[in-house]
Amino acid sequence: MSHELEIEYKNMLTAEEFTKLCTAFKKDEPSFFKQINYYFDTPTSALKNKQTVLRIRESGGTHDFTLKQPHNGVILETHQQLSDEDSRSMIQLGVVPSGEIEQAITQIGVDVDQLVLIGELTTKRCQFPYQSGELFLDHSVYLDHNDYELEFEAADAQSGPSVFDALLHTFAIPRRPSQSKMMRLNQAIKARRGS
Repeated sequence: MSHELEIEYKNMLTAEEFTKLCTAFKKDEPSFFKQINYYFDTPTSALKNKQTVLRIRESGGTHDFTLKQPHNGVILETHQQLSDEDSRSMIQLGVVPSGEIEQAITQIGVDVDQLVLIGELTTKRCQFPYQSGELFLDHSVYLDHNDYELEFEAADAQSGPSVFDALLHTFAIPRRPSQSKMMRLNQAIKARRGS
């Protein structure tokens, strides 16, 4: 079980901008690894309504169960490693593994027995050190959507914005808001249902 506070800055990219950054940082296909994100909520969006995200991220044979909650202007992440069996039970049956994440969900007033799989999103990701933090290039695929995103995870909230803005300026990339992957998946699901 681990906790971390994420200080991150994100920007959506066009396919051309994504390619330009990959070229500039010399990142080719083998630099990327695949992760599958499985997102959960109640049928009434109880977690979403509390600005909270619950997911299992499967990558390289590991299953990282993560709860993301707002915390003093940043995101508090709680992580729990799951076995293949616990991960499968959560994805297929909605059986929440016991532990700190289950307790945290209960503490915010959400019934863990109501949680169901909302959808999945696959990301090809490349990450590498940049300035005083970590840079991520993401190509995500979900339903019939492809999108591209740049993320900078900063060491501190003081230098983060200026480092990120300078990077965007260097590559002439306009500032574009970036919703969470969960939000983008939700919008695609709603669009498909026609609601």
